[in-house]
Amino acid sequence: MISTKFYCCLLLGLLPFMGFAQKNDMAISFEALPDSLAKDPKPIIINVFTDWCSYCMMQENGIKKSGEFSALFGKEMYYLRLNAENKESISFNHEQYHFQPNGPSTGIHELVLALGKDNKDFAYPMWFILDEHYKLQYSFSGYLRPKDLKALLLAYLKEKKTRSSDQVSERMN
Repeated sequence: MISTKFYCCLLLGLLPFMGFAQKNDMAISFEALPDSLAKDPKPIIINVFTDWCSYCMMQENGIKKSGEFSALFGKEMYYLRLNAENKESISFNHEQYHFQPNGPSTGIHELVLALGKDNKDFAYPMWFILDEHYKLQYSFSGYLRPKDLKALLLAYLKEKKTRSSDQVSERMN
């Protein structure tokens, strides 16, 4: 009898935390991106972060707390996360990128350097928006409040749709 009560209390005590144990990750992997783009071409947004960056953690928490991003990332664009200090090789747009050490225990991933080659401000988190052909459309370094990130993404998507409509109109005339 005591053991049944103990297990019931334990289960009821842990029940609220079970939802947090499930991973609610909106990001897709770099490996899955080519197949996803082939099936459904849409823009790509890459969030570059580091494990030690407190602003990066705040950024990710803000994204996870907002339900609007899961719909936006799933329906309108592909969301990828890249740890700038990731030591694994990444295949991206038919190229291989590797970790590049710059000290005994420090370094940066070559993909971050390739994406940010024109970026004067190199601060984490970093954001890169690419079109479905991997062409860089926009980059930003630094923390964005969730409402500002959402406004930026919606403005980009609106501009992209306007450009597409203009191109169709030009072809018809």
